Amino acid sequence: MKLRVYSIVFLALALASCANRGVGPQGGPKDTIPPVPVMSDPEQGALNFHGKRIEVTFNEYLQLDNIASNLLMSPPQQTPPDVKARGKKLIVQFQDTLRDSTTYTIDFGAAVCDYHEKVPLRGYSFYFSTGDQIDTLETTGRVYDAETLNPVQGMLVGIHDDLSDSAFVGSPFLRIAKTDSAGFFRIGNMREGTYRLYAVDDVSRDYRLTIGEALAFKDETIQPGDTSTLFLFKEEQQKLYLQRTLRDQRHLITLLFSSSPDSLPTWRAMRPSEMDSTKSDSAWIDPTPHIHPQYSLNGDTIWLWLTDSIAIQQDSIFLEARYRRTDSVYSLEWYTDTLRAVWRAPRLSQRAQEAQERRNRNRRLELKSNAKKDFEIYDTLRLSCTTPLARIEIDSLHLYEKIDTIRKPVPFTLAPHDSLPMQLTFIADLQPNGEYELCIDSGALHDVYGITHIAGSYPLKVKTPQEYATLRVKITPFVPQARIQVLNNKDKVLRELPATEEGAFFEYLKADSYYLRLYMDDNGDGKWTTGAWAEKRQPEAVYYFPEKIQTKSNWDFEEEWDYTAVPQTEAKPAELIKASPKKKK
Repeated sequence: MKLRVYSIVFLALALASCANRGVGPQGGPKDTIPPVPVMSDPEQGALNFHGKRIEVTFNEYLQLDNIASNLLMSPPQQTPPDVKARGKKLIVQFQDTLRDSTTYTIDFGAAVCDYHEKVPLRGYSFYFSTGDQIDTLETTGRVYDAETLNPVQGMLVGIHDDLSDSAFVGSPFLRIAKTDSAGFFRIGNMREGTYRLYAVDDVSRDYRLTIGEALAFKDETIQPGDTSTLFLFKEEQQKLYLQRTLRDQRHLITLLFSSSPDSLPTWRAMRPSEMDSTKSDSAWIDPTPHIHPQYSLNGDTIWLWLTDSIAIQQDSIFLEARYRRTDSVYSLEWYTDTLRAVWRAPRLSQRAQEAQERRNRNRRLELKSNAKKDFEIYDTLRLSCTTPLARIEIDSLHLYEKIDTIRKPVPFTLAPHDSLPMQLTFIADLQPNGEYELCIDSGALHDVYGITHIAGSYPLKVKTPQEYATLRVKITPFVPQARIQVLNNKDKVLRELPATEEGAFFEYLKADSYYLRLYMDDNGDGKWTTGAWAEKRQPEAVYYFPEKIQTKSNWDFEEEWDYTAVPQTEAKPAELIKASPKKKK
């Protein structure tokens, strides 16, 4: 009887075990709760602390995520503290001496995470004082891009109690904070007083302004409790240097500069013996007379077209270049450099190589035009080619108006161009709804290699005014220095006109969605001007129209815009706002 009972119990337990195989350690729901601090040494808010180490114990095991970019200690230290996670402890070891009678704040950002799921404890900070009181005052505000009014993330914002202008560039900030994705900052644990407020893209990580960094400053002094708006700008002075020397085509050398030079560089080809004393110059031919230089509009890119066959066949060409560049304090100086332009031929099969040589032998100058059926009234007729032109036979270029079956010659001129154009611009009186044809006789154009093209024609028909909308924008209060911009949905400028009392009149707008922006052209140069720290000049003020404008074909629109009705930083339409990405350090 007992054996039967034991057997029944054993069988029941076995069945229960089989039926509940899913029960047990199944992982459970994902942990979404960040670590919680439970004790610290010293305590949070400790007074008269003069130690070199802080330990904070949490309720679970920790890991640190990107502590270098998350950690912010205020006042800043030249050598950041060493921060580590050991088990459930967060350990901070100071490398620099702490100031006397000072409240310190250590902001960990989102660096402290639980060990298993890496859930961050956001906004965690630890504060203490080396004196007998904790400073509890604060100042807040936001940082916006001065030209686009987008919030700027990851900018260092700091204060100085030294009110002289030299403090911003000469000394580290007294207290600091960083902006979040909304451009918001909060500088806490301040004491009563008067301060200067700044923001800087602290690339150099020295907690002050270094030449070349983006910056913002408030004209007036601040006090704790104030809320401020800063407009970040990049000064016009740019670092100038030669970025790269490229030779991605055998016959073309490209020089890329970081910004526009104030003077064009010079160069000469170097003999083989100058690079290697064991090499002979007997078979060398100077390619310099056969180099055709071409410059971009702002001069930051230079193309050197090689036309000498011997030079083209050389895998390496050495140039001694003399150009302008900026030194460490952004002063321009002449610099002599040795450039190596290397051609690395792609690996091709015999068949592919023969096909390429065949194409090169039969090459013709390729021409393209912007002529099309729906040619914009405001557009200009252009003809472009893939290699620069050396000769233009103007008598072999023809523009006709097509009236029924008759072609009527239309007078035109070519817009001025540099010595090596790759685009011809035809200045002609093209009438709305008119049909035209651009005809190019064979041999009309010759490139720097003597290659010409086959004859071609390019028909076009100009749109009618009824296919467009017009927009008149009147601003109140009227200021003569204002300039009004029409933007697309990417926040890019499409048109710009000065403000007038009658209203800026924008013609020939496609039926589409548009936005408006204006800026105060205080210096009257017809363009938005950034700020200048040396002159203590803020960037020119920018305002956005708060609504989208939807136009229709053959409609006339008028907007009366009181740009003071909505606060400057709140008027920009939400769909245009784009927070600057957080910079990776």
